[in-house]
Amino acid sequence: PLEGLRCLCTGASPGPDSADHLRTSVAIVGGGPTGVTLSLLLSKFGINNVVVERREEASQHPQAHFINTRTMEIFRQFGGLEERVRRHSPPIREWRSFRYCESVLGHTFGTIDHFDAYADADAGAGTQLSPTMVAHFSQNRLLPLMLEELAHSSPLSTLLAGREFVGMEQHPTHVRVQIRNRQGKEESIRADFLIGADGAHSKVREAARIEMRGNTCIQSIMSVHFTSKALAEALQEKASEAMLYFVYNPHIVGVVVAHNMEEGDFVAQIPFFPPMEKASKYTSEYCSDLLAKAIGGGPESEAFDASDLRVRDAKPWAMSALVADRFRSGRVFLAGDSAHLFPPAGGFGMNTGVQDAHNLAWKVAYVLKGLASPPLLETYSPERRKIAVKNTCLSIANFEETVKVARAFGLDPGMANGLVSVLSSANQFTALHQPVEKLTESLLSLGRAQTSPLSPLRPLQQLYLNQLLTQEKSLRLLYPEEDIGFCYDDPEVDWDGGSSFPESGKSNRGAAASFIPKVKAGSRFPHFEVRDPASDRTYSTVDVIGRHGDVFLLFLTNAGHAADLRKAFASLGEEYAVTPVFLNCEAEGMSEAKEELAGGGLFLRCDLSHLRFDSELSANDAVLTRPDGHVARILDLSSGCSSDLLKEAFETAGLSRRQRGVSSPPL
Repeated sequence: PLEGLRCLCTGASPGPDSADHLRTSVAIVGGGPTGVTLSLLLSKFGINNVVVERREEASQHPQAHFINTRTMEIFRQFGGLEERVRRHSPPIREWRSFRYCESVLGHTFGTIDHFDAYADADAGAGTQLSPTMVAHFSQNRLLPLMLEELAHSSPLSTLLAGREFVGMEQHPTHVRVQIRNRQGKEESIRADFLIGADGAHSKVREAARIEMRGNTCIQSIMSVHFTSKALAEALQEKASEAMLYFVYNPHIVGVVVAHNMEEGDFVAQIPFFPPMEKASKYTSEYCSDLLAKAIGGGPESEAFDASDLRVRDAKPWAMSALVADRFRSGRVFLAGDSAHLFPPAGGFGMNTGVQDAHNLAWKVAYVLKGLASPPLLETYSPERRKIAVKNTCLSIANFEETVKVARAFGLDPGMANGLVSVLSSANQFTALHQPVEKLTESLLSLGRAQTSPLSPLRPLQQLYLNQLLTQEKSLRLLYPEEDIGFCYDDPEVDWDGGSSFPESGKSNRGAAASFIPKVKAGSRFPHFEVRDPASDRTYSTVDVIGRHGDVFLLFLTNAGHAADLRKAFASLGEEYAVTPVFLNCEAEGMSEAKEELAGGGLFLRCDLSHLRFDSELSANDAVLTRPDGHVARILDLSSGCSSDLLKEAFETAGLSRRQRGVSSPPL
């Protein structure tokens, strides 16, 4: 329960101000993965914050379940969170594949193994790209681990559960946030900044008068959460485990998501057609009948004892493709689903939200601590909105790939939605309600009949499916280009804010394993291993940056420039929050550098000979990285290195001279 955790999170409760309001640096509305990531990061940066969450208990309905590489890298910054997620995640063999089938236990049309490009997936796919890898771990299991981390290692974070956001007022030096508890009592929080991470129906977004653009409903879905250990055991006995089962038979078309085989935890995503279908139709009995047909709906199905199948709940939702006009209004920011909504195909939703938090937290912290000037905050919206639009385009493209499979059976969601739209106009007449609803169901059943194994078109359908499912034309799981390869300096996607998204934002369909990291401004600095000679311990560059989040890092690999760089830093003293990192620069005379550098320095060794980078670097360059691991600047040292050169580079990257005791800077 969230209410139980609230008491654990109040080690540094916000204090009352003179008007008896709560006072904090940052107020976060929304206690999901995005909001909690923000709180963890802000506390790590030394910024007190309050998380306002309307629920008192976390949802038990599994939602997002795919955690991509970049999100796992971010989790490595929070104590043992990444390791705990990995320890509790199912083994890869249970979720490495998507299966396209007549029923979960029946005939399989085709299987896509998303890790077949890697030699040993269970040993760690993509280990040349990152110190970690993707995970399959449902949000309802992830969030409690994140909240425990918040409770035990974030003394500057306060979680207020059972409070809902009511409204806010912006002032030149602060924002006042109104919240209401379950008893109806209103409270006020005075904060320097407000961040709305309160989901698709964001009240913060509404209060800030920020509009969403795009397609509000691509497809309506009924999400049915059910458990059955017997089903999980049957799949394991057949070695037919998969993350997703795309089911096509005359009784049901849908997707069954295997969230956790050990616990027999599943969710069925079933197309839903309001207003011709009512949510009240999906009773436990009706859902159980549908699920039985999804699990064993074909003549080749195994005998299955469904006695332990339990329907936990059924929730309707609308698959949308929406992006906010802007992610900031004055002292108010949006992050996560409050700023963007994608189709789930590709698993970008929660991951993009966590990465919004990663981009925003350090910028807010640096401005509040006087390490950067307020204009740095202006970079958040354009940087993250650009990524949100690209991920929306890719998610739509992924959804269209799943539609191609449906069309192989003669099914077209667009035509079905059009049919329902036409019939719903007749349904406005009360006398026609029942006959129109029956006609709708009959026509949908007629469409599903094309999936029958007795259809004379079955040989042609299978031939087309073989082409779709063997040439990487179907839905993928791994997208390293968009996962760890996205770049803030890339051009904007040409989108006018309409319901149609452009082709230009879609990913190439190349093999995931062929991705080559980039060293360029705006991109994530690549992973490679470095060794600390003093301790003889080895680290990833990802972790070096993560552990030094209170400063920018300036990486140098050319020992010939080390002395000049040392002198330039020494003359600057501690004016800027930057630490130099000397790679393979332990040349004669550099031992004194450690003592002369006012801000310290890191002296590391590494072997770069085997690494493959798409790089804009020359031998005379140094790389300045931000606290979120992205390259801020590439400095050309071919003409030497001076304090003026460093100062210009640091200030161009948004840094300012350290200002002590700065609070609530004017914007």
